[in-house]
Amino acid sequence: MLDYIVTFLAVFFTDIIYTYYLKEVQNNNRLKASFWATVVTATASIAVINYTENHWMLIPSLLGAFAGTWFGMKYKAKE
Repeated sequence: MLDYIVTFLAVFFTDIIYTYYLKEVQNNNRLKASFWATVVTATASIAVINYTENHWMLIPSLLGAFAGTWFGMKYKAKE
């Protein structure tokens, strides 16, 4: 059960962090974009490892992607 939660959270935070990465790329800020790219890769790799070993982990990955994008966009609208 813990693997499902970790996979969900990894993708959830990956989607939120990805918005920061895209913002820095858009602003042509190489150092900050590189930092965020590293964080995105680190968090996404947790999910990839989990769903490669157990294909049922795709379900929390998809739910995490949906929730992370929804939350990230809602949070960005408040800024």
